[in-house]
Amino acid sequence: MTHTKSMDDSSGDFAQWVESGGEACPHCKSENVRCRLWESRDGAYEDYQYRCTDCGYTWWVDGIDS
Repeated sequence: MTHTKSMDDSSGDFAQWVESGGEACPHCKSENVRCRLWESRDGAYEDYQYRCTDCGYTWWVDGIDS
């Protein structure tokens, strides 16, 4: 199943922030990155939100369901 439109943060729930394990920031290239799982309330989608702790840049990576 794939996303048919952008989903709002409020359409699901976030897990706690954790260390990303080697993901580099696409903005500043720092490896000081944290991530958290976002799961849609209907359970159909899981995506990952990343945040660089150095520059504050935030980005998303679609889960396997996309």
